[in-house]
Amino acid sequence: MKKFLFLAMISASFYSYANECKHGETLIASCEISGKESHIATFCANEKNDTIRYDFIKGTTSELTISFDIKNKLKRWVDLGTYTTYLGFSRGNYSYILKVPEEKPGAVALLDVKKNDSVISSKRCDSNSFGEENIKMNSIEDVSDSSVRNNGFSFP
Repeated sequence: MKKFLFLAMISASFYSYANECKHGETLIASCEISGKESHIATFCANEKNDTIRYDFIKGTTSELTISFDIKNKLKRWVDLGTYTTYLGFSRGNYSYILKVPEEKPGAVALLDVKKNDSVISSKRCDSNSFGEENIKMNSIEDVSDSSVRNNGFSFP
C-alpha cells in the first residue's frame, strides 16, 4: 500500500509539472491558488527561441497570456535582504508580480496585481514550484537590487 501511495504521489507531481509548461519549455515559477475556481499563474521559458510565456488560468480558461522576448522583457529582481525573487511586468495601468521566496520547506509564493501602483489583489499561493531560478535569457531583464531600493521599492 505504501509503495502504491508513493507512486501515486510521484505520478501526481509529474502530472502537475508536465501540465504547467509545454513540451520544450522550462518552468521558471508557478503559483496555484484555490477558491471557487482554481487559478494558476506560470512563467515558462523556451530557450530555443529565447522567449518566456506567462499564463494566468482560471479554472480551465486562460485569462491572460503574455509573451516576452528581446523587445518585451520580463523583469526579474532578487531582493538581497530576503533572497526573494520577483518576476514582474506591466500592461497599461496594471502590474503583475510573482514573489518567489528563497527555496526552503514551507515557503510559498505570493501573486500581486497592482493598478496605478496600488495593490488591488494579493494572493498567497497554496502551492508553487520554484522552477529554474537562475535561467539566463535575452528575454529577461535583471533589475539591480540597488535600483529598486533607491526607487522606493517600485517594481516592475
